Amino acid sequence: MVDIFSSAYVTSLLFYYMVNYLPAVKQEKKAQETIAPKLVNLYLYISELLAMIEYSAKKENLLQTGKIDDMDKLHIRDEIVLCKQRSFINEKENGTVAYSYNVLKDCDKFRTLILNICSEISCTPSFSYCDEQIIHIISKIQLSELLRMLPKTDDFLLKFDFADISYLGLGKEYKQLVSIYKELARFVDTRHAYEMLDISKEEIEKWQKEQAESLKEHPEIAQILVAMQMQNK
Repeated sequence: MVDIFSSAYVTSLLFYYMVNYLPAVKQEKKAQETIAPKLVNLYLYISELLAMIEYSAKKENLLQTGKIDDMDKLHIRDEIVLCKQRSFINEKENGTVAYSYNVLKDCDKFRTLILNICSEISCTPSFSYCDEQIIHIISKIQLSELLRMLPKTDDFLLKFDFADISYLGLGKEYKQLVSIYKELARFVDTRHAYEMLDISKEEIEKWQKEQAESLKEHPEIAQILVAMQMQNK
């Protein structure tokens, strides 16, 4: 009887290994390879969005007290912010360049990029075979209240300059997305990250001069920029 039960146990174990375990491992490996570059882009997009929101809050002196709830008062408007952008690759500094962003339009753009790539990842064949933590992270990003409350460029209230709009819970949800972003880091091989820094008046003037000289030498760039602006209207 012992020999019979032992033989049956070994047979069932081999059956499970061949029919269930090996195919699942192959599916997981295939899914991980497919979504790996998408996770790199997702990490990059979230980093840039968080960097813009944090720097905008600092510009309005909202993070001086250390109270994250102060960010609820952040103004997200159609305005250009000039700064410097410091980039990192796998936590190592990779240079600093002059940079500008539009608080409203770029937050909306990166929110769309983040949600679109999450949708692509979750629709990947065999996505359910991925590490459970990756599945939970993607789900938490898709359900992020921060991404939901960020205004769109066509929001009605933003058309009125006098409207002092507050986004209650923005600070809390910003902190939550930062936490998710840190969880995501361990699943990303190449981690591109950004930090926004103050830029001096002299640096702005130098940057503008360099841009003017570049456009003068390459007028085709100006035509491309004009065409892009027309498309975005």
